[in-house]
Amino acid sequence: MKKNLLFWCPFLSNVGTISATLKSAEALSHSNKFNCKIINVFGEFDDYSQIFKRKKIKEIKLIKNRFIKKIPKEGFFWSRLNYLLIFIFALFPLFFYLKKNNKDILFVYLLSSLPFFVISVFKLSNKIIFRISGKVKYNFLRKKIWSIANDSILNVLIQTSFAKKQLIRENIFNLDKIIYLVDPIINLKKINKLKKIKIQKKFLNKQFYVAVGRLTRQKNFLFLISAIEIILKKRNLNLLILGEGEQRQELENLIKEKKLENRVFLVGFKKNIFSYIHKSEGLICSSLWEEPGFIIQEAAACKKIILTSNCQSGPAEFLEFGKNGFIFLSGNHKSFKNNFSKMIRKRKLHRKMIENNMRKINNYSEKNFQKKIYNLLNFTNNF
Repeated sequence: MKKNLLFWCPFLSNVGTISATLKSAEALSHSNKFNCKIINVFGEFDDYSQIFKRKKIKEIKLIKNRFIKKIPKEGFFWSRLNYLLIFIFALFPLFFYLKKNNKDILFVYLLSSLPFFVISVFKLSNKIIFRISGKVKYNFLRKKIWSIANDSILNVLIQTSFAKKQLIRENIFNLDKIIYLVDPIINLKKINKLKKIKIQKKFLNKQFYVAVGRLTRQKNFLFLISAIEIILKKRNLNLLILGEGEQRQELENLIKEKKLENRVFLVGFKKNIFSYIHKSEGLICSSLWEEPGFIIQEAAACKKIILTSNCQSGPAEFLEFGKNGFIFLSGNHKSFKNNFSKMIRKRKLHRKMIENNMRKINNYSEKNFQKKIYNLLNFTNNF
């Protein structure tokens, strides 16, 4: 008998967790063991309706009125207001849906407090698989809510060894509930097809490195532009930054200030990043934090060398702390320049590093994820 899997991931901006949710649901929908559904809470998934149909994922529209979707999302005040409104207006629709579908297993990705609260307070029988996303602040309220929901949580999925150690240290969940399982974000067949698509003509004959992500403080692109300035001019190189976000104006101003208009290019959001990565010399990740940093695995799948900050917690761990890539101290200009130069000097090591990273990519496959989730659900005593 098929198990019904319900995915909860309300989001305010275009973050990597959206892709993780979609690809996880897609991977499991391909199995004859599961029926997959995604909750479209306030309209955040409206643009994905056609994808749901193609992938045979059922869309659950929770709040019929789309007024929350129209409220600004950027900034601390607006984000907190959105979270509050989602909590208030989604609480009872979620309660009634879960009560009616009490055999559904709920995969929780973002805004975990609401489903945890609903299931715990109303004593619903739905079980939870909790996928911890992003940089977690273990404050009192968050830990309390997680503890209250503990009995309903079957497993807690983490993406890095660092995250696992941190979670164990907090002593919220039993050790046997904490599972290391990465998301099925890599489809080599699809990537190999996408990377062959031509990039913008003006970049075809340029030698460039790429940086990918939202233009936010987290990605630390202001630091990257300052740190790489001399390198680009001295070595006749270019930097392409793929992404959009609230720091665009600041980045544009810095590029003009540094007179890098012909070296650093804000390419904007690209649905297909793989063609740019494929044509590049390599990937640079300057982030202040990542969990785990999917662009690292995506660059590895394109067989590219990687230079990353030692931010917590995913990139350096994936590169085995310098064995399979180059790592600089986060926010440190001197360390960045030294390791960039080291990357250039030691080109003979690149092939081996790339091969090692490619071997790890299978862990991020649909097949691997599907198998491990099936084992988690099939062998638990609750079913």
